[in-house]
Amino acid sequence: MRSIRKSIFSNQSNRPDRLCALTDGVYAIVLTLLVLDLKIPVTPGLSEAKIIDDLVKQIPNFFSYIISFFVVATLWIKHHMVIKPLKECNTITLGLNLVHLLFMTLTPYTASLFGHYKEDPIVVLLFSGSIGLAAVSLHILHWYVVAEPDWYGEDAPEEWKHPNWLVAYPAIIISLISMSLAFISVTGAILVWVMLPVSLALFILFSREPT
Repeated sequence: MRSIRKSIFSNQSNRPDRLCALTDGVYAIVLTLLVLDLKIPVTPGLSEAKIIDDLVKQIPNFFSYIISFFVVATLWIKHHMVIKPLKECNTITLGLNLVHLLFMTLTPYTASLFGHYKEDPIVVLLFSGSIGLAAVSLHILHWYVVAEPDWYGEDAPEEWKHPNWLVAYPAIIISLISMSLAFISVTGAILVWVMLPVSLALFILFSREPT
């Protein structure tokens, strides 16, 4: 494993600034694309009753947007926590980050599918599967950079260097639970994702050092 890392490509040292810039830009685009699935009435001069009826019909789209927004935002915060201690990285790190972005950019598409086909369990499998793979790829990225102590200082948090992987990456477990529930309750399978931002909030809260 060590010899593989010492290839001509992996020895090329890079600062993580451009990695962060690209990732932040991609995440921003993903969050923007999510809201584009919410449509305004195309017929001008609609009565108030018709507008309300149109909005009611879009409730699944609003539901999908809210869940997806918080899931994507949570993974962006987690990505920031992974990269923040790094002072340098290599080409393999950039490649692993691109794999993570590959799965993240599927989110607007799978979220839109859920908004339009809310009763189809296959849609939940696609949504939860893509988010789960994004979480797995971020987990691998974290594992890879932690194994290179020369890339970060001694002041890196202990919970970052030696994390409880199940606690740090609950999205992997949540995705499996969601896909398991898909053929029982589609709505329940999507609601499971509410646990992700809640788990992050609890993780940050209990990771604070006492003052």
